[in-house]
Amino acid sequence: MTSIGKAMYILKRLGEPPYELGITELSRELDMVKSGVHKLLAELASESFVVKNTHTRKYRLGPALFRLGSIYGSMRGIGEISQSVMEAISKVTGTSVLVGLRDADEAFLAYKVDPPGSFSYEGHVGRKFPLHAGALGKILGAYMEPSKIREILSVRGIEKRTNLTISSLNEILESYDEIRRQGYALTLGENISGAFGLAVPIYDRNHDVWACLCVAGPKEFYDESKKEAWIRLLREGAKDISYKLGFRE
Repeated sequence: MTSIGKAMYILKRLGEPPYELGITELSRELDMVKSGVHKLLAELASESFVVKNTHTRKYRLGPALFRLGSIYGSMRGIGEISQSVMEAISKVTGTSVLVGLRDADEAFLAYKVDPPGSFSYEGHVGRKFPLHAGALGKILGAYMEPSKIREILSVRGIEKRTNLTISSLNEILESYDEIRRQGYALTLGENISGAFGLAVPIYDRNHDVWACLCVAGPKEFYDESKKEAWIRLLREGAKDISYKLGFRE
């Protein structure tokens, strides 16, 4: 791995829990001497890509990445466009509403609106989601090239996130087929114990899927009798987002 590759690894790694790591931990993960890791972190810190916590002496992501992320979000346009759609859906369903994006081989939570009141979906914006578990990740995985998603899952392995996570590659691929046939993903406790997710794809002008619209919350918030109405609501919202992005006429 080149120095640039190692720096990129550090930035991506700090974007995952626990969101703060020290030189010793990073040197072990990168199989590098501590002095080399320290030099990389110093260079990243000099440009504000990472900052050092003076109390723990560990590093976390810095403001430069926030600025770049904000620019990226503005350029894609989906954040501002989806806000009103998400707020309207959250008001009707009483759940959190999420927009997930796929960046290369990763699915992550890009935008979130929580309903008024005490409940707030615990997922952090920017958090990565597995492609094999949970509605947000599975809807994006289902619309990837079959050979590509098979390769990803075979190489990375299939982590059993809860006792309800599907751990068989063939069963996951079969669930993707079902998701594409029905046009939505519904999961109950697959990624986070006690949570549900319901997601639909957001299509671009080439009818490709790189984003999704999702409602999520505690399993007790899910009502089977409301499923079809929620799916219609999500599909209308996804079409509205696609239209405003110029992807649909």
